[in-house]
Amino acid sequence: FSILNSFMVVIFLSGLVGLIMVHTLRKDFQRYERGEEGQEETGWKLVHGDVFRTPPRAAWLAVFIGTGVQLCVSAVILLVFACLGFLSPSNRGALMQATLFLFVFMGMFGGYTAARFFRMFKGTAWRANALWTAMLFP
Repeated sequence: FSILNSFMVVIFLSGLVGLIMVHTLRKDFQRYERGEEGQEETGWKLVHGDVFRTPPRAAWLAVFIGTGVQLCVSAVILLVFACLGFLSPSNRGALMQATLFLFVFMGMFGGYTAARFFRMFKGTAWRANALWTAMLFP
């Protein structure tokens, strides 16, 4: 019963947020159709040019994102295995062995993510960037 109740609350709040967004967008579109472009813009309209600009240290940002993906995915998989009972506390070395194995194995996903982000930032040395991802936080 409590899961159904929580699900209904989530659906209600999502609908409420959706209604607010639709109302705001309709007002913006009506203002644009009337030609009120001369007014001072506020909110996200002021920063729309900054959002898509490449960051000054794109290589380091891509390395940190790739390393974060590596750590987060390995931690999530480790927690799932522990919750399902595959990693028993009675077996002393199993948790550390699984942690090291997952961290090393998830390096592929971290390097891939770092290389994709670096290419998205118009970088050219994506192989070196993936190597930095593997070697920065061992």
